Amino acid sequence: MPHWARLCARLPELVPASPAVLNHGDLWRNNITADADGNPVFIDPVVCWMWAEAELSMAYCTGGVPDRFFDAYHELLPPVDGWRERMELELLNLRELLSVVARFGPRGDYAERIRTIVKRFG
Repeated sequence: MPHWARLCARLPELVPASPAVLNHGDLWRNNITADADGNPVFIDPVVCWMWAEAELSMAYCTGGVPDRFFDAYHELLPPVDGWRERMELELLNLRELLSVVARFGPRGDYAERIRTIVKRFG
């Protein structure tokens, strides 16, 4: 069985069940800024219903988002156990990596990162 098929079969054990919530939809570091008073402002929304942790993975895996952002987010919506480990292993960021490669081709190290994630979990 190919790595992709094994990964897909394992998703129910790897990703905890969670209800869909309303998300920004494209929450990476360049879509988070501040107003003149220093309050956070989110720009360029692609609003959608999805699992919150999938969106947080995009912010986490693009780097440059301070831990206090995740702390504040989790005050409102407590995390599912193991969330940081899932972030570090990039499993949920696979969705975004695949999207970038589909739109722009294998730029930078994206294709290799996809292969690594799929092999790690498949």
